[in-house]
Amino acid sequence: MTPYVDLHLHTNHSDGTDTPSEVVSRALQHGIVAMAISDHDTVSGVPEARAAAEAQGIEYLCATEISSRFNEMEVHIVGLGIDITSPVLLEALVGQKNSRNARAERIVEELHKAGVPVEWARIVARTADGVVGRMHIAQEIHDLGFSQSVQDSFERYIGRGQRAFVRKSTMTSAEAIDLIHEARGLAILAHPGIGAPQRMLSRLLRLPFDGIEAYHCKHTPGQIEEFSILARELGLLISGGSDCHGQAKLKPEMGNVRVPYEHFTRLKEVLATRK
Repeated sequence: MTPYVDLHLHTNHSDGTDTPSEVVSRALQHGIVAMAISDHDTVSGVPEARAAAEAQGIEYLCATEISSRFNEMEVHIVGLGIDITSPVLLEALVGQKNSRNARAERIVEELHKAGVPVEWARIVARTADGVVGRMHIAQEIHDLGFSQSVQDSFERYIGRGQRAFVRKSTMTSAEAIDLIHEARGLAILAHPGIGAPQRMLSRLLRLPFDGIEAYHCKHTPGQIEEFSILARELGLLISGGSDCHGQAKLKPEMGNVRVPYEHFTRLKEVLATRK
């Protein structure tokens, strides 16, 4: 069987359900030979994940998925192969964390106005390092019996356009790319086939991205081929992964997206020139 990799995974250090070590164990069960934990706006789970991967003989790239804005639309950018000790990166991620928590506190206030008595302390207890995301709030809404599922929590209360939705405050996409490059990593446009990137792809790719995620759990086989061809035409690297959040999004996606190892090899080659 052709070896494959997964370079877009989440843990309970952002909005996933599993610990970094648990994610690594599941990757091993799926036959994944190389991986990256790309938690939202944090690298706090990387040391545990990297140590677990090394112990299991799985190759590992340090990563994070940075939330950014482009023309007031939300765009996610994966920083692959980053130096997680970079002072500039760590300072920026603290800012992102503070922004996330401020947003979460406002969401809780709006939920109280809507008669949903979520408790801040219970929500924070769901996190691994105190970074609160909407997924944690959605889980609490569901556990309190105010929604039929975690996804229903978004659709009823905290999704875009709903009564407790609060817009996220983030850095610009250009700033996120600069930050990743400062940390000697590769800036990869995440899931270009869904959301804002799909609508603004030609304009987004004028920014100095290093690559795009051709492979993603929500990309069709046709999109994977389309984005792979586009990457080659533009001289961009190809990356991707399952974007698995464990059980947080009803079903784990790990193992369903098979990124050929050859792309990982090329990513490593380019990263070697930046060290």
